Amino acid sequence: MNGHAPKPIEFDLVADIYDTYVSVDFDLPFWLQEAGSVRGKVLELACGTGRVSIPLVKAGIDLSCVDYSYGMLGQFRVKLEREGLSCPLYCQDIAGLVLPDRFDLIFIPFNSFSEILDRRKHSEALTRIRSHLKAGGKFICTLQNPVVRTVSMDGAEHRIGEFPMPSGNTLIVRSMLTFDRETHLASGEQTYEQLTPDGHLVDHRRLAISFYLFGKAEFEDAAAQAGLMTEALYGNYDRRSFEQETSPFMIWKLTSSATT
Repeated sequence: MNGHAPKPIEFDLVADIYDTYVSVDFDLPFWLQEAGSVRGKVLELACGTGRVSIPLVKAGIDLSCVDYSYGMLGQFRVKLEREGLSCPLYCQDIAGLVLPDRFDLIFIPFNSFSEILDRRKHSEALTRIRSHLKAGGKFICTLQNPVVRTVSMDGAEHRIGEFPMPSGNTLIVRSMLTFDRETHLASGEQTYEQLTPDGHLVDHRRLAISFYLFGKAEFEDAAAQAGLMTEALYGNYDRRSFEQETSPFMIWKLTSSATT
């Protein structure tokens, strides 16, 4: 750590290229099944550009979406208009969440709860989430397993990949991260280089990255204090049980207590 307080990731800086290097869909069957089993309203937090959201809207899910990045939501709106779809979008911080509805299911995909860096705000966010659930409603939170995730956090630069762009250019993405076991914070940066077909550099960006890695007991205790009880804990999107030493994820399925 460099002594400076970490800041939330400024996704506005890469909103226009985000879909180029994040196009995975391995989790979509899981979310389609979970949201499809709900009769009422569903809320997605940290929706980004709508990678998960748009397939859910197409499937007829009564979905609302929240993200703190105006730029990411702007890209999402363009997609909705292009597809002829509609979905309520809100630009809010999860720790200060105030929406007009309560929901049967709230979920956070892609490990994004970890982008809340402060322990006090973890509690505030979980409390706000619970307050937006109907009695007996479900909250699904995806987190990375620190035992597995920190293996590659060695302070060295790692090449994430090369990605073709609609313009014909190529986007090269690299990442460098370190992990502080005392603060539970991962920090570093991602770099983005856009090259023309003949290899000329036409764009170069750096994005500071910080996120918090939860231990299993830590998150479960924080959720319980907010009135969210563990129903299931999966280690992957095929719903296999969580294994501390090998599971890539902690996928928490939590239930709101009956009192509101």
